Amino acid sequence: MSAGRRRTFDEDGALETAMRVFWHKGYVGTSLSDLTAALGINKPSLYAAFGNKEQLFASALARYGSRYGLPHAERLLEPADAPLRDRLRSYLSSVAHMLTDPSLPGGCLIAQSTYEAGGGNLPEEATRTLTGLRQETRRLLAEVFEQGQAAENMRSEANPDRMASYVMTLMMGMAAMARGGADLAELEGVIALAMDSI
Repeated sequence: MSAGRRRTFDEDGALETAMRVFWHKGYVGTSLSDLTAALGINKPSLYAAFGNKEQLFASALARYGSRYGLPHAERLLEPADAPLRDRLRSYLSSVAHMLTDPSLPGGCLIAQSTYEAGGGNLPEEATRTLTGLRQETRRLLAEVFEQGQAAENMRSEANPDRMASYVMTLMMGMAAMARGGADLAELEGVIALAMDSI
C-alpha cells in the first residue's frame, strides 16, 4: 500500500503570512509560537524552510519591500513626462491607501521595524536589510527630485537630498498616524498640506 503523496509546502504563502504576523506584532512581539501557529507548521519545519526567526524576519522585510514598496515607486516614476508634483502626490496617496488598508495589519512594517532597530532590538541581518530598503527609497526620491529640478518642475533652491529626507519623514509620520488609527481622509489632508511646500 502506497504511503500517498506528500503535501507540498507553500513557502511563498507562508512567507506572506509570516510577514503579516511581524507587521502586526513587530519583531520583538512575535514569538516562534505565533509564527508556527499562523503558518500551521511545527518549529523544525519552520527552521527547515526559513532558518531561524532572525532569518525569517529578514526575508519578510525583503518581501515587504518588493510587494508593498515597488508599486508605490511605480507611481513616482510613471508616466515619466508627468509633472513631478503630480507623480509625487500619486506616490504619497498610494502609500496612504496602503497604510490604511483594512485588509492589512496597519501602518508600515519598515517604519515599525525602524523604531525597533533604534532601540537595538533587531538582529544584525534584519537591520542590514532594513537599512538597505530605506537607503534605496531615499536614493530613488533624491534622483526624482534632482530630475524634477532639472526639468524645472520644482523650485531651483530646493535641495534634492533634503527633499528626499522630508518625504521619508512624512511617510514615517503617516505610518505612525495610521498605526494609531488615522483614516485615509486624514492622511490625504496631510499630503495636501505637504504638497504646498514642494
